[in-house]
Amino acid sequence: MSELIDSQNRVIDPDLTVQQRIREVGLERGLRPTTVRSYEVLLRRLSLLPRRLREVTRQDCIDLVWTLDNPNTRRATVVAMRSVWGYDIKIPKGVPRRYELPDEDTLRIALMTSPHEIRGLLMMYAGCRIGEACAVTERQVSGDRLTIDRQMIHLCRTGEESRIYIAPVKTSEAAIVIPTWLGERLSGLTATARPASVRESLRRAGKKVGVHLNPHMLRHWYATTLLSRGIPLSLVSQQMRHSDVAVTLRSYSQHNSAAIHEVFPS
Repeated sequence: MSELIDSQNRVIDPDLTVQQRIREVGLERGLRPTTVRSYEVLLRRLSLLPRRLREVTRQDCIDLVWTLDNPNTRRATVVAMRSVWGYDIKIPKGVPRRYELPDEDTLRIALMTSPHEIRGLLMMYAGCRIGEACAVTERQVSGDRLTIDRQMIHLCRTGEESRIYIAPVKTSEAAIVIPTWLGERLSGLTATARPASVRESLRRAGKKVGVHLNPHMLRHWYATTLLSRGIPLSLVSQQMRHSDVAVTLRSYSQHNSAAIHEVFPS
């Protein structure tokens, strides 16, 4: 195979194992542990982790990517491959996730059956990611303001002990506006929660009312509801803590054709 070159035009040692190279990239670029973990999961799925870099050609990578059915998984896998091998592979477009969003009452009833109701409410009415919601305590709340400045990370690698710890947030820190009643509910919340436990609790709660409930759906419901109720896109993007309003519009704006008939009734 030809010489491997990274994005900084540095030669990559072809005798490294894929896993060794992932760890090396993580240190070089200062990647979050969760990103390193995601690279490992994606490439292990294609049975690449035990192999050495020199054993995998650019064409091998392309062929393996097309064995994946989900376009977003293909996109994430190509990003990982480019980082590890330095191959110039075009990054495919992602496809925004779409949900059959339940109505507000159904979601609230489901959350009431969960011991982690308050974490679900933080995703549903504050747009928190699951790690952020699990890290919230009363110290981050002041009236109708919630400071998002940390998240719970669950790091688990094959053959290693699972670790859960508090880390900086995925995006920049921000203070967002939350409903006053939610701020009051957070009073007295002194402990953090385990993301895996919350995720499973929400899944079971959704099953009780006949919906597929997951953390991202609640965040999606939050953004979509704000937009549908006339909140300016720029403010929704600010609340979601996106770096660009285009991310909000592309990923979280979900409407149906019935909205046209509501504007122009028969």
